[in-house]
Amino acid sequence: MLPFRSCRIAALCAVAFLLTATATAQNDEGFQAIVQSANAARDAGNTDVAIRDYNRAVALRPDWAEGWWDLGTTQYETNQYADAVASLRKLVKLAPNSAAGWSILGLSEFETKDYGDALASLERAQTLGGIDDPDIAHVSAYHLALLLIRNGEFERATTQLRSTFGGSASPQVKTALGLALLRVPLLPSEVDPSQDALIQEAGEAAASGDLTALSALAEQHLQVPWVHYAYGLALAAAGKMEEALAQQKLEAAVSPTSSLPLIEISALELRLGQRPEALSAAKHAVALDEKSAAAHEALAKALTASGNTKQAALETGAAARLAHGPLQRDPKMIARYSAASPVTNAGNPEAWSNAMQDYSTGHYAEAIAALKTWVEQNPAEGTAWAVMGLAEFALKDYDNARIHLQRGVNLGLKGSPESVQLATQRLALLLIRDGQFDAATSLLGPQAGKSPLAMQTRLALGLALLRIRSLSDDLDAAHQELAQSAGAIVELLLASRYADAFPAFQKLIAQHPETPWLHYAYGDALASLSEYDSAKTQMQAELKLSPHSALPWIKLAAISVQQHLPIEALKEAQSAVDAAPGSAEAHYELGRARLENGDAQKAITELEKADSIKPGNPEIHFVLAQAYAKANLPEKAAAERATFLQLKALASEKTSNAQGGSAVETNTQ
Repeated sequence: MLPFRSCRIAALCAVAFLLTATATAQNDEGFQAIVQSANAARDAGNTDVAIRDYNRAVALRPDWAEGWWDLGTTQYETNQYADAVASLRKLVKLAPNSAAGWSILGLSEFETKDYGDALASLERAQTLGGIDDPDIAHVSAYHLALLLIRNGEFERATTQLRSTFGGSASPQVKTALGLALLRVPLLPSEVDPSQDALIQEAGEAAASGDLTALSALAEQHLQVPWVHYAYGLALAAAGKMEEALAQQKLEAAVSPTSSLPLIEISALELRLGQRPEALSAAKHAVALDEKSAAAHEALAKALTASGNTKQAALETGAAARLAHGPLQRDPKMIARYSAASPVTNAGNPEAWSNAMQDYSTGHYAEAIAALKTWVEQNPAEGTAWAVMGLAEFALKDYDNARIHLQRGVNLGLKGSPESVQLATQRLALLLIRDGQFDAATSLLGPQAGKSPLAMQTRLALGLALLRIRSLSDDLDAAHQELAQSAGAIVELLLASRYADAFPAFQKLIAQHPETPWLHYAYGDALASLSEYDSAKTQMQAELKLSPHSALPWIKLAAISVQQHLPIEALKEAQSAVDAAPGSAEAHYELGRARLENGDAQKAITELEKADSIKPGNPEIHFVLAQAYAKANLPEKAAAERATFLQLKALASEKTSNAQGGSAVETNTQ
């Protein structure tokens, strides 16, 4: 589930419900002593005592709404979901207009797998509205969208996610969008891990809303159901009717038993003036699904366009009668994507041993099949995810390998140093292949120079420096030699051996003067030692080799801010944004440059845009706090400082690329 913390409830209580503490309760010293004890225990983090005392308090005063809220939310936060459900149901009986109460009740029901009641509660919360706390609002909207997806209401779920999260979709939200695009009526936890890469790719395309991304998805997955359908809908929304029609016809071939593409085909044929074709498609849709209100409505429109108003009226009536019928989850899509297995041997040591035996003997497909079952029952076991990723890497299923190796590393790996090093090195290569060069370098840094993969690590570090999106095995001999030389320089930089690294940079640049990103890397290293003028010279040289990249402009702007050259910084940062309008780092540097120029309001606009593109970066909030302070908005400045400290604490292990100025990582080239 998404991160959630109660906002400690005093602020929420003010907006969530009207408290109805009685005069008797106020005057009852024993009651008040219990409440004070419960509040003090909760504030001190002693949740067991807090729950005990809240239970005592509501036993004395069962009409004390605030007490049921405090009890229920404390139980929720300590993962006592069944107890939280019981408490919060008491709350919503006392305060039926409490949106926050219905929301946390729905989240608790979700955790107990009571999905029907969870959907009803979360929908009730959304109807009531008025939840001021963004954490609760977002986590509720996300889980409501998941339940709508599971219920087969994909369009509603997509609208919910886009209206709530906009352009700042997290990986979890993108996964949900991918499930909705592919029309998979399952929760993320119910999906076969072998489908993770496809769902993530679909989610990326859905989140972008970009026709190019959807086109690429459709071209790469010609036989995957609902990809052409989604692309066709987007084309129709963009006014490209003939292209949309072609996509829906492709979908009809991929999904021949579904009425949905035929409904869209009928609508598009009508818009293109092709009435007989529209009527034929609508009739076919009704024949496929006589209980579909949308199919009967499409037929009514086609009949009306053909002049058969009498029959059209009958179809309109049929559509109205069927409009509120029960939804059916598609069993074919469930079977295609579900992780459910008739064999549940996870937790059996022999099953784990067999999976490891299959992996170690090169039977990778068998190992993956066994590990899928294992991780279904042991989803928090990082080693299992990592081994599955290594097996997928061996089979060249690189997209799933990256996802599962990353999950394994995030959860934590157990095993020999050599096996951990192998998983780390493979993940770094896949991050490089994906264009995440800085992340790969950070991952590889602690492994630099260590046997038995020292040379492979050096090669990968070189690929990251040169920003070559390729696996090492795909390189010819000349590029391997170049990458090894670049990797050796990275190792010197990681060891802070600048006196050796800088001459090595100069030598390599002299040998390969036309190789992109060598000047950039050298300039970045110079900037880290505050050799700003020399760094700028290297960035200017890089611009000649990489004229369409935003990265040299971003670095130039960062350096100019460090040098307190506001006019130069503004020009350079604007050039970065022009080159990459979707880059969080470019907008971040433009925000810093505008702040350096004394324009706090425009700085705020750019920094907020950076945060919307790449949410959760502490440095953006740090500079936002400065901008709000200069704009004479002290409350917002204080809120941003608090957010900065919270994010810094949560992500202290993630080192920012602060050297040389910019702290917001980007993959823009």
